[in-house]
Amino acid sequence: MRWGFMPVIAVLGCVDLPPGSLPRPGTVEGNIRLTPGSRGDVFVFLYPQGKGLPAEAVAPRYVTAVSDLRLSAGDARFVFGNVQPNPYRLWAFLDIDRSFSADLDVLVQPGAGDRVAQGVELNLQPGERLEQDLSIGVPVPHEPPAFRLGGVPRGVVELPDQPVLPVSLELVTEPLGGLLSLSRLAFRVGLGDSNADGIADDSDGDGLVDLYPNVVLRFLPRPGQLVPTDRRGAQASVIVPLVFDPGPFLALLRGDASAEVAVDRLEVFLVPQAQAITEEPGLGRVVTPMDAIPVGEYELLVLHESGQYWRLPNALATEAAREAGGPFESQGVRFRFIHSNGVDGGQ
Repeated sequence: MRWGFMPVIAVLGCVDLPPGSLPRPGTVEGNIRLTPGSRGDVFVFLYPQGKGLPAEAVAPRYVTAVSDLRLSAGDARFVFGNVQPNPYRLWAFLDIDRSFSADLDVLVQPGAGDRVAQGVELNLQPGERLEQDLSIGVPVPHEPPAFRLGGVPRGVVELPDQPVLPVSLELVTEPLGGLLSLSRLAFRVGLGDSNADGIADDSDGDGLVDLYPNVVLRFLPRPGQLVPTDRRGAQASVIVPLVFDPGPFLALLRGDASAEVAVDRLEVFLVPQAQAITEEPGLGRVVTPMDAIPVGEYELLVLHESGQYWRLPNALATEAAREAGGPFESQGVRFRFIHSNGVDGGQ
C-alpha cells in the first residue's frame, strides 16, 4: 500500500510589487493536529511552490519544529516569522523514532513508523499573517531506499560519456549500522499510480506503464559549467536515467497498481542519453533530450513513488555522521562522467 499523500500542485500566482518597493515580510502560523496517542517531534517545512518532500528532495526555504515536550503540554503551535511574500508549499511530519537529523541530508525525511501531513499550497501576501493548520496522521510503512554500490566500497566511479558497451551498476540495500529498521528496508518495485485511481500510469504516453523506483544519475554542475534553463531562466535538472529489467516484476505485479515487490538488490543499466528536466508555466514538467552527456560530477539518486529517496554520495560519509555511528565509507562513493577518450573534460 502506498502512502497516498503525494501533493496536489495548485497553480498560484507570484506576488506583484511596484517597481522599487521592498516586500514586507509576513507570518505563516497554525496548529499541528495529531492522531490521538501519537508521540514524537514534529518538523514543519516551507518549500518553494510545488516543491519539496515527499515529492522531491529540495532544500526548504524555512524550517521550524514543535517538540514532543511542547505537544505533550498541549502546545501544538508552529510559527514562521519574517517570511518573504511568495507562493510556498507547507508540509510536516511527525518523527516518532527521532531518527531525523538536520546535519545528515538523507535523514531529513520520514522513515518507517513516522506520520506525515498532506502538503498545502500557500500564497503569502506582503505583511500578511496567514493561518493554516496541519493534520498529521498518514503512517509511513517503509524506510527510505538506503543502499550502497555493490563491489565499490569507496572512491570515484568513472563513466564514459559515450559508452560502447552496456554499463551496469548493482545497488544493494544498506541498513547502516541500525540507523534504519532492517525489516522495513528494501527496494519496493511497483507500478506508478500518482492519482491513486487503481490504474497504472503511463506519464510519457509511450504505451508502457511507469515502474518505480526511479533511478538516475543527476548532474552536479560546478561553477562555469552551463546547463539548459527554462523559460524563466531557472536551471534545468540534468539527469541520466538508469533502468532495470522490468520483465520479472511486471509478471509478479500483474497490472495491479496497489501491489509491490520488495527486493534487497537491483541491477540497473545506464541509458546513454542525458535529459534536461524543467517546470514550464502552463505545461508542468518538461523532459528535453540533450545532445550529449555533460562531463563532470553526478550523484546517484533512487526515488520511490512514495517520495522517499536515497542518494550517493551523502553526508553519512562525512564527519557529521560520527554521532550517528559513522562515518560510513559506503555512502561516500562519487560518480563522474568523462570523455570516452579518457580526457576528463578539464575537471
